[in-house]
Amino acid sequence: MIRGYDEWKTTPPDDPVPVTYCNQCGAPLYEGEALYCVDGGICESCLEDGYRRIL
Repeated sequence: MIRGYDEWKTTPPDDPVPVTYCNQCGAPLYEGEALYCVDGGICESCLEDGYRRIL
């Protein structure tokens, strides 16, 4: 508690709730993040690791 401040001013916001999880690695995905509709829905990291090739 900081003197002269209301508690709501110094309380951090609640952590966001994940919308879904990556089907490959289990990482939480939040609103606004990309979900790729491959293998039932995967995150960008798994997409790059499993499907991207550099020629």
